[in-house]
Amino acid sequence: MTVAVTPAGLRTRESLLDAGEAVAARDGLAGLSVNGVVAQAGVAKGTFYVHFADRAAFVDALHERFYGRVVARVDRATGDLEPGRERLRRGAVAYLDACLDHRAVKALLVEARMDGSLTSRIASRGDAFTAAAQPSFRAIGWRDAAYAARLFAAMTSEVALLELDAGRPSPAARRTLARFLEPPA
Repeated sequence: MTVAVTPAGLRTRESLLDAGEAVAARDGLAGLSVNGVVAQAGVAKGTFYVHFADRAAFVDALHERFYGRVVARVDRATGDLEPGRERLRRGAVAYLDACLDHRAVKALLVEARMDGSLTSRIASRGDAFTAAAQPSFRAIGWRDAAYAARLFAAMTSEVALLELDAGRPSPAARRTLARFLEPPA
């Protein structure tokens, strides 16, 4: 699929993605239809297909944009830190805050995990976070850093879901998550 990369085209694509977030916030994944997105964006249905091959490609683009925002936030929070406990802690906090700032997309992604056509693309982006955490787990003494990183990512994701349900940060869940960064026995 070829998309013209003009300033107007990029603005239209972003407008469609913004509309998708609004529809997802209101109606969830089941209600995220092409018709709903174009109505929210105020564009013709054909415009949608200029930018996205189909609904699955659109949901993937929503996730890619969300992931990009999360990566940027985590990088800003951890970029000046050496691998270790503080890098993991700050990265987790940045991730959790980004999820709260983009609740509609996070909720959409939870639902999207059940959609087989999207699962592998979403999972591969999440695997990058796990890989990035491994050096920090090695630095704090975990022999099985790959497993520790994967489990920490899963726990962080679970805290994000708790906060998503509550609509606000959970200090108790964040403190508990941080306790897992203590040196292994």
